[in-house]
Amino acid sequence: RSHAYERAISRGCEGIKPGWVRVNFNYFLDDAVVDFILDAVDLVGREGWRLLPRYGFDARTGLWTHRDGPAEAPLSLLDVDYRDGTMRYAAHRHREPAARLAAYLEEARALLAERAPGRTATPGGATAPPAISPSQDANADADLEDLRWFWLPAEAAAELASVP
Repeated sequence: RSHAYERAISRGCEGIKPGWVRVNFNYFLDDAVVDFILDAVDLVGREGWRLLPRYGFDARTGLWTHRDGPAEAPLSLLDVDYRDGTMRYAAHRHREPAARLAAYLEEARALLAERAPGRTATPGGATAPPAISPSQDANADADLEDLRWFWLPAEAAAELASVP
């Protein structure tokens, strides 16, 4: 199986790489923030697939792009400045109190309860999510389908359409 992943990646399909997620909790986080993070991860783990039709997937790069475009860019090390000997960086535009966390979860639950559209705009203006197909080689496509462990946006949309 490892060699099959290696072949697919060498054919130009970065999107098939297995992924991992790690969550760290700093000692100074208060219980409300920790509970919010745990609830949010649980919600995404159970219901996040419902959001897939809102995304396009690029098999070549492995990037998922929301149909409305990118969100606010995260801070980068390029944003840090030490010119006067003090670390300075641009503040995030959005900063709200921990009291808003419960409202965020409610907003997320409401969003997940909506029926997502079956087709979404994708990068480049296509009307359907791009399929995993890095080459015209039929064997490559078969390898990819055998290795793929995740739903594509169109598959999630079809599942949502069948849910009463």
